[in-house]
Amino acid sequence: MRILFIGLVWIGCTAKQTEDSGGVAAEAVDPLDWPVDEAGPYAVGYRSWDVTYNPGPSTEPRTIRMNVWYPTEETAGTAALYTIGTDEASFEDATPIEPVHAGGFPVHVYSHGYRGYGASSSFLSRYLASHGWVTVAPDHTNNTFLDHEEPLPAAHYFQRPLDVSVALDTLEGLPDGDPLGGKMNTERVLLSGHSFGAYTTWASLGASFDPDGIGVLCAPDGELDCTPEEEAMFSTDLSDPRVVASLPMAGTLRRTFFGEQGETTVNGPVLFMSGSKDSVGQEDQFDEMGPIDFTWMEIEGACHQAFALGICTDLDQDTGFHIISTVGLSWARATVLNDTDDTVLGILQGEVVVSELVSTERRQAEE
Repeated sequence: MRILFIGLVWIGCTAKQTEDSGGVAAEAVDPLDWPVDEAGPYAVGYRSWDVTYNPGPSTEPRTIRMNVWYPTEETAGTAALYTIGTDEASFEDATPIEPVHAGGFPVHVYSHGYRGYGASSSFLSRYLASHGWVTVAPDHTNNTFLDHEEPLPAAHYFQRPLDVSVALDTLEGLPDGDPLGGKMNTERVLLSGHSFGAYTTWASLGASFDPDGIGVLCAPDGELDCTPEEEAMFSTDLSDPRVVASLPMAGTLRRTFFGEQGETTVNGPVLFMSGSKDSVGQEDQFDEMGPIDFTWMEIEGACHQAFALGICTDLDQDTGFHIISTVGLSWARATVLNDTDDTVLGILQGEVVVSELVSTERRQAEE
């Protein structure tokens, strides 16, 4: 099935100021002219800091690490220090460029997987930054490689979407004196997630939690040890209206939380990416998906970690990262920036071939 997806908002060109021997001249720049299958013209800066917030009744204050990637023109610097490891392709505290997109830096949010960390899919964050985007990826405390709790606290399942909202609130609250302060457009953002992070994308995009399923999970003999206040949190609206589209990768749709129809209440289109070497019920997800805008792309040979750390036996890592980054940027431009470029939309339709390894299926929302 091949159905065209049309975005929803206006985007225009901007002007980039450049200096030459004749003084300051305005050079027209349209970042939507840059090919989606190539890295953009910018290097990548990185920052991180901790944020503490109150996630709801009967829970302690929660501290999460913010990981932020952004475009810079600095081509050398201190390698970014992540929760785990360093990244010589991202420069710590580099000076950001001035936004080249109308309305400010467009924003992408990333939710990591089970026992992951915010930088686990940094290849995608860097790629978007090279095209003028900002990515924010919180470390989901209590479920990272360094601080995992087993079993996970019941509150973690509503704290993940709250972490997304707090991350966006934090970007919006940066003071004007901050190098990124007041320069990001958080009104419409894309949220991606790997593995367990796919659950976050559904919750933040507006999938409804199933009261009966939550009741079973929170029963005395259920999987979650919930207080009454924690159980009640699943009846609140955990979505964020700033999230207008999602990109779940290598994740399952958790029917125990969302029931048989919970995904039908999402507030935007979904592009689900999976790998043929990773059994996450992808075909069932597509066949049973409700009446929403839903695209399924599968990469032949991709394993579970193809969408994060790489290292797949049957897929070259650079090939996998290139496919995911090209598709991810295309999805970001179409859904957040209303890019109607033939190549961008053709990629999302499956009519423009990014790789012979990619197959595409599409469902259209019912009227």
